[in-house]
This record gives sequence, structure tokens and C-alpha cells, in this order.
Amino acid sequence: MLEIKGLHKSFANTGVLKGIDFRVDKGEVVAVIGQSGSGKTTLLRCMSFLERADSGYMIFDNCSCDMTAVSKKEIRELRMHMGFVFQSFNLFSNMTVFQNVMEGLVTARGMDKEKARKKATEVLEKVGMINRAEFYPGELSGGQQQRVAIARSIAPDPEIILFDEPTSALDPELTGEVLDVMKTLAKEGTTMVVVTHEMGFAKEVASRVVFMENGTVVEEGTAGEIFSAPKNERTRQFLSIS
Repeated sequence: MLEIKGLHKSFANTGVLKGIDFRVDKGEVVAVIGQSGSGKTTLLRCMSFLERADSGYMIFDNCSCDMTAVSKKEIRELRMHMGFVFQSFNLFSNMTVFQNVMEGLVTARGMDKEKARKKATEVLEKVGMINRAEFYPGELSGGQQQRVAIARSIAPDPEIILFDEPTSALDPELTGEVLDVMKTLAKEGTTMVVVTHEMGFAKEVASRVVFMENGTVVEEGTAGEIFSAPKNERTRQFLSIS
């Protein structure tokens, strides 16, 4: 469904991604794990063109592109098929929950307001936030804000959703409510790439786990393979202290 080949990215002459090959198939949940600074977030940001790769090739639903040469118009088209959930929520503070979910549907996608209103209601019910529809982000807990952010990302029915450490900004007691929503999405067959430090979630939900270190993919396999019998010594060391 989505494949990246030969992805390189540097910042100030420091290599952050060093020839990444990465794929996710339709319906998969791919968990990307590794220490902070291993390149996990940069991988997601390059995949969604929030950062421009130094080199790399993308194949997405039979469309192929050089990631360094893709136009702004092509990026907009690609993003129409992707959702992105940030660790810091990125909600509009001056808009209600309902407005936050509707905004992208109406403004970016040109959806009729009545249809957008119906869709916003549907996804807010799915994440358990319809009773907070008229609240502003500042009136919500971190877990509630993240559930709204997930509702916003699934509202356009994207083909794939990228999650960048969606629980890292949350207190431990709020983490569970967000992971429960993500588990529901996974059971429904939603294609997801999840950068996470939640090893329990990765072990329980992921179809495949990718372990990164120093801008490279060290090892990948099913959750059972990675957590029960990792082949690489660095993977074993990481999991032993996680």
C-alpha cells in the first residue's frame, strides 16, 4: 500500500535517516519503536512531507514519486489520503471540539457543511467525545484532546493514519483512554503506522514491529517475533530496559 525506499534525511549535516526502507500493507498496524533520537518521528514527517527528504522514493497506492521532486500540488493530493495524529494534539484553541473536526472537512476538502456536520458527529461518537462537542480544547484533559485529534484525523476516511507518539504528552492515567480508541481502530482494519513507547500496545495490537536506532531499521518482524525472540542484540537490549 505504502512503501518507502532509500530514505535519507539530514539536519545541519547530521544524518537522521540513513537509507530507510519501509512498507505498510493495507490493514496493517505497524509499530515503530526505538530510543528517542533514533529517527522515528522524522520518518513519519518525511512520509507525510512535513519534512522534505534529501533522497528517497515513495510508492503509495500505485502512485510513485521521487520524494525530493514532488510538487506542492502532489503533496496536497497525497495528504488527502493520509491522517496524522501529533503528540501535542495541534487543535485550534479558538474553536470548539465540533469546529475542530469540521474545519478540515469543509475548508480543505470542500465538503458540504451538512455532510461535514454529520461526519463530525459520527467520529466524535466513535471516540467517546460527542458529549464534549461544544467545549474548547482548553476545557479538556490531555486524553480528551488527543481523542478529538484522532476524530479529526479519521473524519476524512484516510487510507492510512500516522501516529507520532500519541500518548507521550499524557499523564499515565490518561494514556489508556487514547490507546483504547486506537485498539478499536485497529480491530476495524484501519491502516496505521504508530511511533510509540507503549510496548504493551505494540505487543498486543501491532501486525508488525520495526525497531530503529541511529537512523536505520535494525530489525523488523511480527510482534511475536520481536518481543519473544528478537534476533538482533540491540533489539534485545532495548526491550530489556523498556
